[in-house]
Amino acid sequence: MTCSFYIDESGHSGDLVKSGTAYDFLDQPYFALACVGVANEEALATLVTGLKAKHRLPAGELKSKSLTSKPAFAADLIEALLSDGLPVFAEVVDKRYFVCIQLVTSQLLPALLGFGHDQASDFLRNTLVDFLYDHVSDHVLDRFVESCLNPSDHSLMSAFGSQFRLAQTLQQHDRTREFGLSIEAMAREAITEYGEMRKDDPLAHLRFLPRPDINKHGKNVWMLPNLTSLTNIYARVNYFLKRQLAGVRIVHDQQLELEHILRQAKLDAEALKEVGEVPYVPFADYHFTHSACMEFSHSHESLGIQVADVMAGTIMRYFRSLQTDPSAIAPEISRAMKALRDSGNPRTGHGLNQVVPTRMALW
Repeated sequence: MTCSFYIDESGHSGDLVKSGTAYDFLDQPYFALACVGVANEEALATLVTGLKAKHRLPAGELKSKSLTSKPAFAADLIEALLSDGLPVFAEVVDKRYFVCIQLVTSQLLPALLGFGHDQASDFLRNTLVDFLYDHVSDHVLDRFVESCLNPSDHSLMSAFGSQFRLAQTLQQHDRTREFGLSIEAMAREAITEYGEMRKDDPLAHLRFLPRPDINKHGKNVWMLPNLTSLTNIYARVNYFLKRQLAGVRIVHDQQLELEHILRQAKLDAEALKEVGEVPYVPFADYHFTHSACMEFSHSHESLGIQVADVMAGTIMRYFRSLQTDPSAIAPEISRAMKALRDSGNPRTGHGLNQVVPTRMALW
């Protein structure tokens, strides 16, 4: 299939160790990545030109930030893409929730303790992450982040200690006692296993941390939602095209700081089948038999990227407003987001994937 999938993001505030005040992530608590598949570039240009004329927008590049006062245009664009049958894939990530995921998967329920990608382990992890999102203190998250920023025996044991104290606090209340007992048992098991490992390996503490990426300056970058969102969209495209990626272009907005990290993330996803660690993810296929071409382009040179930018910005601001001021959401945007949510199709992988607490997801 000859098709281009255009991708852009909104809400990027760096790696998630830059947590801002009280984990507000510099007033960008959500990250969104949007992708639209385009087989007919002229048809997309005609569609956008018509919508610009309808909403009296000037000629020139579409910029999501410049369209916050034009919610009807953004809504009409999203709905037109969906009604015209263009493949639309979107990811939205609650950044605090994402940090909780990393804490659980690297320290409380790590793969090295036998928690793999089976459905039972996934259910246990998801349940625990949902609970922690509502009950974990900033202090516990701070200690986890510190163990990433300054990896050492001391920082890891400090992180485990904060989790242990959280568990004991939870046990003092009937409503949270069972979770407190479970978290204490998890922390004890992790501490015991780590104690055995460090006897033979002075760097054993690194095995209880998420894997960092290396930026172009040679520095560690921790917990980038950009990577998991990109690889999941790539796997969803693979699912949609039934693994027939030959001739397909993935065109991402220019990312000077992260381009090589994103390219490596794509290669790592394609290599999973070689090491026997292909995860099960609903409506995505991480078993790659072909490789799409990945390119980076400036938004002013690509209408497809501009469209993806409008989608990503709309999604990010919608979820942020849901958390802070739902009354500020324009009715047109609510309508378009409902259409995007309803476009989810288990046969194609289209629609919106939400990496957010279960109670906060759009249903």
